[in-house]
Amino acid sequence: MTSRLRFLISVAALCSAAGVWAGDPGPVKGQFYLHPMATYYDAPSKLGYDEGSVGPGIAAGWSFYDNWAMELEYDNHAPDLKDPPGGSGDIESWAFNVQYMMRGPRLFTPFVTVGGGQGNYNRDSYDNGKSVLQNQYNFGVGTYIGNNDRISFRADVRGLYTLDSEKLQPWAAVGVVFKFGRIEEPKAAEPPPPVDSDGDGVPDTRDACPNTPAGVVVDSRGCPLDSDGDGVPDYLDKCPDTPRGTKVDATGCPIVAAAPVTFDLTVNFAFNSAEINDLSFRELRSAMTFMREHPDTHAVVEGNTDSIGSEEFNQRLSERRAAAVKDVLVKSGIEADRLTTVGNGELKPVASNDTEEGRAKNRRVSIVVSGK
Repeated sequence: MTSRLRFLISVAALCSAAGVWAGDPGPVKGQFYLHPMATYYDAPSKLGYDEGSVGPGIAAGWSFYDNWAMELEYDNHAPDLKDPPGGSGDIESWAFNVQYMMRGPRLFTPFVTVGGGQGNYNRDSYDNGKSVLQNQYNFGVGTYIGNNDRISFRADVRGLYTLDSEKLQPWAAVGVVFKFGRIEEPKAAEPPPPVDSDGDGVPDTRDACPNTPAGVVVDSRGCPLDSDGDGVPDYLDKCPDTPRGTKVDATGCPIVAAAPVTFDLTVNFAFNSAEINDLSFRELRSAMTFMREHPDTHAVVEGNTDSIGSEEFNQRLSERRAAAVKDVLVKSGIEADRLTTVGNGELKPVASNDTEEGRAKNRRVSIVVSGK
């Protein structure tokens, strides 16, 4: 089994062992690490070496910034020599390397690396057993594998350049990384500030009045203060100290009830009749119009008679006349519950019952309109 084959088998086994891990396995800022490894190096044939070899190595490093690390590295190889065939040499190499890691929440943390150092090439019987120091430079790529805070795996592939060979030689390594030192806990993300669209100090999630004008004083629910409880907020209330229960208008001031309006209608009823003629309908229009324009009003419809007939008869007749007028008002669109009928009989004359003209004036209906 060749040295290259043995090295490739080691790489495959290492990756298989790491395959169950996930995360960002590279050393984090402030951590030191040791990296024992198996290395493969195809030494330059120009220096008398026959083929590549596998040997031990170790690196000691420090992650000095978020994505950066530096390390000292040592490895040793004993490759076969070309002359005499089957002879062996010995190569000890030292290097100082810098890496840049590409972090992320994944199985692999890849990195790029560059470095330089020296190699002591001891060639045994070749060149009378002389040792030759070579300045060496390397660059390449690699990856950390795993997610444990203290241990992970690593694989590197590089090109190694020596001044005497004047070309890149392949170098590779696999091994375990042991990490030491304090691990900085990631800072918990601060929650975003609560949204307060109207700027009243109460977040939208609890604001029962989310569109309060700027500068208005609000309660714990985010609604404008209403000190007198009249339903009009203080900033709109022109009468801020209205007693509790008082009905107010849109400005928060008490509603002053209008004085009752009385419509004395000249409704000419025939003797012993409650029928309304056309002339009387025209008289009712003013009352109808007023009540339509003032939907909060109520009315008392009072029927009256002259003195002819008994009091009992005149009482019933006055009630019928009041009911007839109410019926006309209801049919015109005024709600029935806004109307009350009263029969006064002959008790409230407006003229003398001694003449026909006076009795005609007393056969009338009065509509007294007032607020609620």
